[in-house]
Amino acid sequence: MNIQRIAPFALAALIVCAPAHAQDPQAAKPDPPPPPRFEGSSELSLVSTGGNSETQSLGLGSSLIWRPDPWTTHAHLSFVRSEASGVETARALTAWLRQGRVLTPRIDVFGRVEYLANEFAGIDSRVTVDGGLGYKFVDTPRHLLRADAGLGYAHESRLVGEDLSTALLNLAGMYRWRFNETAAIENASLFSSSFDDGDDWRFRNAFAVTAAITQVLSLKVAHELKFVNAPVEGFEKTDRLLSAAIVVKY
Repeated sequence: MNIQRIAPFALAALIVCAPAHAQDPQAAKPDPPPPPRFEGSSELSLVSTGGNSETQSLGLGSSLIWRPDPWTTHAHLSFVRSEASGVETARALTAWLRQGRVLTPRIDVFGRVEYLANEFAGIDSRVTVDGGLGYKFVDTPRHLLRADAGLGYAHESRLVGEDLSTALLNLAGMYRWRFNETAAIENASLFSSSFDDGDDWRFRNAFAVTAAITQVLSLKVAHELKFVNAPVEGFEKTDRLLSAAIVVKY
């Protein structure tokens, strides 16, 4: 056997096959593991100033997710309180529970109930119940883009004027981008419109950047916007909240 004749052909074969071999590990890369069956987090933000002005701001939050396949239960609670020169200037409590069931890898059905109390926006209490369909446009380890559409009912007790009870159309969207294993951004929006009064529509948007400090602790910077087109008489349409918090995951 003439090795000198075979060598060029062997070298050519290696050059052609090398890229394919280099891509094989990537093609054979296993799917990412499913999300944990249970996860939770709690966060705390506290700001205090003294001297020419004395202000204190306290923010508390907690979130729990339970995934007994094909169901997903998500509960969330948040509380914000601000004080200036010994006088309370803001206080709001929000709590909601969402129950979803997967129909296909991209489609799920859900039911949700939410409670809101914000006296400084003129709302003594607001209870909303809705349900509908959710769809995932993108679902990868780094990117998640989904939208929800649902019908519901809300009852709002106001500090001024008549209380409200109305059927609702709710449209929601959420996008999350994980830069890497330690940092991510997330933006969630909700548009809600009354069937009884076309002027009674609301928009809420929450944007957050989270960066892990340790496996348990993270730093979170968030901005929340709430807009009510027909607010309680004597109150503003827009509320904004900018916060920085320490988050504990468990």
